[in-house]
Amino acid sequence: MNRTFDFYEYAGFIIPGAVIVMAVVWLFPESRALFSKEGVTLGELGLFVIIAYAAGQLVQAIGNFLEWLWWKPWGGMPTGRVLTGKLLTPEQQQRLIEALRPALGGADPSKIPEAQRRAIVREVYAEVLGAGKAARIDTFSGSYGLMRGLAAAFVVAFVLAIVAGKGATVLGVLAVLFLLALHRMHRYSRHYATELFVQFLALKSAKP
Repeated sequence: MNRTFDFYEYAGFIIPGAVIVMAVVWLFPESRALFSKEGVTLGELGLFVIIAYAAGQLVQAIGNFLEWLWWKPWGGMPTGRVLTGKLLTPEQQQRLIEALRPALGGADPSKIPEAQRRAIVREVYAEVLGAGKAARIDTFSGSYGLMRGLAAAFVVAFVLAIVAGKGATVLGVLAVLFLLALHRMHRYSRHYATELFVQFLALKSAKP
């Protein structure tokens, strides 16, 4: 099978998965026997990417749970919060409500179910993507996926470090890296939400 990975797969799966693999190699030195003594061959590099991709897929399951825990106290994902009057200016919010009136059917966005808000967000993204204006949005999405994956990877590495009997210094470093990844995840999600709806408003303004 000949297949290339896109940016989101590298950022969201391969990089976090590689962090997990390298953490295992570092914490459990006996696992280094998987690599040749002379260095990593091309075949081994390909195998490493495949293992990292698989590990990244699994660690993102932890990331999904972590994401749910993180955004729950904030009132949900920023994309949904935009519909309830957050992150945009009052003037932008009014224009957004007018643009989404056919989808909302006159309902108050703050009172509709979260599943319906997610469906509206997907519809907005589909329209922006169809207009060819989603490049910057996709970059924020990939960066968000990367930070979510890294946060989950550092959680796993923290547990592995405890199993390996590492001291407080190592655990403290991993905890700091986890918090930094969460911070960046939070920022990229806000950037994604605002950029998505600003591009959507720009499209609506450009139409006669």
